[in-house]
Amino acid sequence: MRITPSGAVALAAVLLPVLILAGCGDHGAEDRHGSHGDHGDHEKHGESENGEHRDHDAGEGIALDDEVIREFGIEVRRAAPGRLAITRGLPGEIRFDEALMTHVTPRVAGRAEKVRRYSGDTVDEGEVLAVLSSTELAEARSQYLSRQARLELEQADFERTQQLAKDRAVSEAELQRARQALKEARVRMTLARRRLEALGMAPQAVAELDTEGSDSLARYELRAPASGTIIEQHLTRGERVDTDRDDPPFIIARRDQVWAAFSVFPRSLGEIRPGQTVQVTASEGGHQASGTISYITPRMAEGSRSASARVVLDNSDGQWYPGQFVTGEVTVRQLEAEVLVPSSALQTLDGQPHVFVRTDHGFRRQPVKTGPSAGGRVVIREGLAAGTRYAATNTFTLKAEAGRAKLKHAGHSH
Repeated sequence: MRITPSGAVALAAVLLPVLILAGCGDHGAEDRHGSHGDHGDHEKHGESENGEHRDHDAGEGIALDDEVIREFGIEVRRAAPGRLAITRGLPGEIRFDEALMTHVTPRVAGRAEKVRRYSGDTVDEGEVLAVLSSTELAEARSQYLSRQARLELEQADFERTQQLAKDRAVSEAELQRARQALKEARVRMTLARRRLEALGMAPQAVAELDTEGSDSLARYELRAPASGTIIEQHLTRGERVDTDRDDPPFIIARRDQVWAAFSVFPRSLGEIRPGQTVQVTASEGGHQASGTISYITPRMAEGSRSASARVVLDNSDGQWYPGQFVTGEVTVRQLEAEVLVPSSALQTLDGQPHVFVRTDHGFRRQPVKTGPSAGGRVVIREGLAAGTRYAATNTFTLKAEAGRAKLKHAGHSH
């Protein structure tokens, strides 16, 4: 049977009822992670000229000339070896890089007098976020100023005693007492300064400490320790702030680098490991990026009973948002196949996968045994030798024509 260009339209008109009788659905790959199992022989086969198994039920083949083949968009390729990447799919979500997150907490307890920055604001390192009034800080500053004054007094007393000692107006013992008092005053002064620095005051600010009024002594400026965006704010004017509160007044984060965190369930734990390549795809929007697994948690989460695999992603363009759902394709191993074909080349006929081999006059159906599949490609274990020409795309039309030919043959047999 031969289909000419003028008969192409007629062929298309009969495809639907024929497909219903012949059995619908592409064979394709079972899924991108699994494999096609070996199919047993459902028909008796002979040997073709090139050593392939030949299906005696295929009849005389499907006669198509080059123009009709082009019209139906059937691409002919030569069977060839290839490398198949076996992958596993993992669900995940985008998270902030914890190394780029900063919890801003005060070093002294106090009450919020002013709040200057809010959620969503971009801040620079050192910028004032809020102003607190702190009794603790006022006491520490007062102590510092008191010890500073005491040090100045002891310094003056020592210098006076030293001069009197030179004039032999005081004894050596009195000079030693003055020297010891000055040393102790310096130690107390140093401790008071270090306390202020521990409470967050810069050395320059300590040196310029204002002594005019108690309000200035109690003023504490809560500053941003790093640049970024305020992603959480838990502070309002007049609110009491303690140093040990569970929710920090501000959380600052940067988004130029993020984490993709994937759930790894027990069935995949033996295959997933650090260093493997992951193709990350956004569940909505279609954004994609490639990265490697940098870390896998050593224990499973109690709620999901899964471990977590981390992939660090560059986000300088801002396309990834923390909280965004993603999927990851992890390449767990590579297989070398003698013959590798696209899944579009396979069609199921009589319950068995077939390809369509190119002949001088068109195509003939050829049963095959398949192996693993991934990424839209399938390993052919038997039935198709390397170098053989076959239909790689749009084989749906050939399946329909093969079904029609079989029905016609069955009708003649009666």
